[in-house]
Amino acid sequence: MIVRPRPGSPDGLPAGPSGVDKEVSCMSDRQLWSYKEIAAHIRVQPDTVRSYRKHGLLPAPDHVEHGKPYWYDDTIRAWVARRPGNRGRRDG
Repeated sequence: MIVRPRPGSPDGLPAGPSGVDKEVSCMSDRQLWSYKEIAAHIRVQPDTVRSYRKHGLLPAPDHVEHGKPYWYDDTIRAWVARRPGNRGRRDG
């Protein structure tokens, strides 16, 4: 993955979802996911993911920017692997 900084970015970080800065590590390609990316990953609607959070079924967000929660992709992948009803589903 090639990461290019935003023009005029004081920290050199690329823009993430909705203009939120992604935390980028030279050692990994961690990505911050919003409700939309989580929903696409588990094949549900974003409102379903919001409902999961409302009912305490999602892990705590890894980052909150302007009141919007974001999770690292590995946080969500770990949650998916252990969530009820998973029954050995595979990514794909």
